[in-house]
Amino acid sequence: MRQLRRINDLEVNVSNELPKDPDSEGWFLGWGALRNAPWSLHGVYLNKAEAESQAKVAGEGYVARYGSHRPETDDFVWSDLT
Repeated sequence: MRQLRRINDLEVNVSNELPKDPDSEGWFLGWGALRNAPWSLHGVYLNKAEAESQAKVAGEGYVARYGSHRPETDDFVWSDLT
């Protein structure tokens, strides 16, 4: 189940079923569909496939990344380190 949230005049799709981030109180883990520059968080999803699909819908420059999201904001942190 997803919820469309308005954040600073932006609409962000966020799954209501995201697990809590054990390392950051109040944050949740999920797959973000995002663009790094200029910053835009299209949504946060339960699985990679949905995030990749939504990144394509969002347009050029959007990618799927696994990370941590703070609800009611467009804050999303991830690491590209392997």
